[in-house]
Amino acid sequence: MQTLPISEERIMCALWDYGRAATRREIGAKLPSACGWADSTILNFLMRLEKKGFVRSERQGNKNVYTPLVRRETYCGAATAEHLEVLYNGDVRSLVKTLADTGRLSYAKMEALARWLDVRVAESPEYDYD
Repeated sequence: MQTLPISEERIMCALWDYGRAATRREIGAKLPSACGWADSTILNFLMRLEKKGFVRSERQGNKNVYTPLVRRETYCGAATAEHLEVLYNGDVRSLVKTLADTGRLSYAKMEALARWLDVRVAESPEYDYD
């Protein structure tokens, strides 16, 4: 799956956050205030996303509504796997170390991650000490 530029990812996140088909104005309202994009810019991003097969637009009354064609989990899994491979040679520990070393992952979050991993490993069908 193709990864998107950050600007298009922001549009997709806003649409996914909306939870249903949404108009350009509704999508714009979900964007971080730091974006500050003009309506025409948002429309350009939506047209690009439609050409790439990420959204579908439909006319409803006098407005277009946009529906995501790619699930958030599907895209995030593919994009994260690609970034993990490119930036960290596929090593999740290097990713976590970088986040921790740069203060982007607190000790409390590392503890929560360790507990989650313990549960996840124990639930795995590959987990068998017999």
